[in-house]
Amino acid sequence: MRKETNELQVNVEKFFLLLQNYPDDFDSTLVFVRFLRSFLRIDARKKALPTIELMTLIKEHKPNIFYTMRKLSEKDNMLAFLTGLSMDPQEAENRLQSIYESKMVGQ
Repeated sequence: MRKETNELQVNVEKFFLLLQNYPDDFDSTLVFVRFLRSFLRIDARKKALPTIELMTLIKEHKPNIFYTMRKLSEKDNMLAFLTGLSMDPQEAENRLQSIYESKMVGQ
């Protein structure tokens, strides 16, 4: 369990770095898609992956990337499913921040 929690925390940190460091344009879309594919491979048997939270924040902070993902979803079932997910943006941010902060406490 410890390993999967740490892996989740590391990936949430990577996600925040992607949001911070990549522009909201077509060229950045592939970076986010690759990240999502990798993120979905995390073995999280005890806990659900915060996938809805990730997609909500992409939609909120990177609308052009999200729009491009929607266009790509016409030919990609995974993206079609993911781009249909959303929740309250503030709640999504809070949940991911809480996962990230538990990493900081654990160091």
